[in-house]
Amino acid sequence: MHSLVHKLNISLFKKIITIFLIVIAPIFILGIYIRNWGANTVREELSKSSTAQIEFYLSQLEKEIERLKILQYTCLNDEHLNRLAVQYSIMSDYDIVSNMRQLQARLITIAYSSSYVKNVSAHVFSIDKTISSSRGVDDLDNRVYERTRTAAGLRGAQIIRYEDGLYLTTVYPSDNTGPNSNYVIEIELDQDVFKEDLEQFNIYPDSGSFLIDLTNSNEIAMANTGKPLQFHEILGDLSIVDKSGTNLSKIEDYHCYSVYAKSEYLNMLLLRYLPENLVFTPMRNFTSWIWVFIMVSITVIIIFTLSMNRFINKPIKKLVEVFRQVEKGNLQISLDTNDVRSKEFAYLYTRFNKMVDSLNMLIDQAYKQKILTQRAELKQLQAQIKPHFLYNSFFIINTMAQMGDENLIEFTNHLGEYYRYLTRNAADIIPLNEEVEHARTYTSILSMRFTKNLKVEFSSCPKEFAQYPVPRLIIQPLIENAFEHAVEKRMKDRIISISFESDNGRLHIIVEDNGTSLTDEKLSELQKMLTSQSDDAEVTALFNINRRLQLQYDEVSRVLLKRSLLGGLLVELILGLRGE
Repeated sequence: MHSLVHKLNISLFKKIITIFLIVIAPIFILGIYIRNWGANTVREELSKSSTAQIEFYLSQLEKEIERLKILQYTCLNDEHLNRLAVQYSIMSDYDIVSNMRQLQARLITIAYSSSYVKNVSAHVFSIDKTISSSRGVDDLDNRVYERTRTAAGLRGAQIIRYEDGLYLTTVYPSDNTGPNSNYVIEIELDQDVFKEDLEQFNIYPDSGSFLIDLTNSNEIAMANTGKPLQFHEILGDLSIVDKSGTNLSKIEDYHCYSVYAKSEYLNMLLLRYLPENLVFTPMRNFTSWIWVFIMVSITVIIIFTLSMNRFINKPIKKLVEVFRQVEKGNLQISLDTNDVRSKEFAYLYTRFNKMVDSLNMLIDQAYKQKILTQRAELKQLQAQIKPHFLYNSFFIINTMAQMGDENLIEFTNHLGEYYRYLTRNAADIIPLNEEVEHARTYTSILSMRFTKNLKVEFSSCPKEFAQYPVPRLIIQPLIENAFEHAVEKRMKDRIISISFESDNGRLHIIVEDNGTSLTDEKLSELQKMLTSQSDDAEVTALFNINRRLQLQYDEVSRVLLKRSLLGGLLVELILGLRGE
């Protein structure tokens, strides 16, 4: 008893291990995958959201800077600015003051058109004066030359960082710098506004943002919420080859998640960073629930497996075993309904037993029906024997007897063999060589009737098919059909050919003639009637043989109708595979 309990415990332990390996392990792996997938999804969504925000900001900033550049270029053609630069020496004091005020008014308009503009200045080198929107008229500052030279050769927006200021400079003429230029329109940008813009991105604690000038690798503006970092510390592990990207990095004990976007036109980089735990914190609760789900799943599956083994697995196993016996051909088998407790399986067992009984009965009926059908069709074919053939044969015998024809004995022997074969009912399936000999007997009778006007070409039957079982009367009716419907209508040079071909284990028996009455329309009609299983009188024998071949062998076995190379009809019999 103790040994039996020990074996049961070992069996149960093996089942639990199997369940864990087959069911629990995939669930555990799936849980880890879902957890990682969730973390990656959160990271990707956060990355997309952050990238979209900073890309949108950079896009708006590009449009704003481009608009200011257009205003600069437009201001270069200001008539008051041109007068001061060219006609200053011949202008009256009133005209000078008037033109300076008009120019200043335009500069003020530009300054108020954007929150990014701190001051707009027009530096006129020919008079060494600077007119600005905020300070009025001052003497020209020599540092303007340096800022102008710095802007030379830059692409895009040509934003210049000089000392603590940020400038947009436009020179006229554009191919000269410094004292060689006539005047310069310069916009000083307000860096505090950039800082205010960056603060809107810092919605998480210990996060920050940088706007970086890539031309000089300088920080234009920075804003943070409690965790100040240097942008070069973050860029140290970050590749900025693409237009935008993300990265996870560690700076001392601070794990941060950074995202950046780059503007080629401004040659600037907008960089954001935030604590890494903000990305994975939402996943912690999810991970806990995954573990709860796994433990509950393990408990439920163990209970379910024990129940399934008792109520379902054993009855199904028994049912599979008897089905395998049925597949092997054993139909003398049944199931005991008392072996199962479930009403459903008792019903299945009962229906299985009835199914086996029905199969036995149907197989017996189908076998008998097939035999009866073949015999009936043979009787139908035998009944198609036309009496005029017998009458003509008697007349020929009479004529040959009166004339003392030496072939009379041979003719009567052939005729006797012919009718003995037709009236014999002992077997419906005979060896092929007997069917061929009967067909030869029939062609011998025809040849003796029409000695001068009929040529019969009869090939030899392949030896490997000599004992091949075939239905009776499948060749002679085709020869009779060829003679009556084609050759008999010719007055001379009548030809009937019977040949045999072997292809991939199947035997093809070909009967053809050189009749002249077969038109393409008639051939098409015969093919259609044979395919549609018509009962037309002219194709009754053909349909009968076609049906019997399919009953005896398979659907590939059939009668095919074609036009013969001799000119008349070609009838091809395809028999079943040799060895079936």
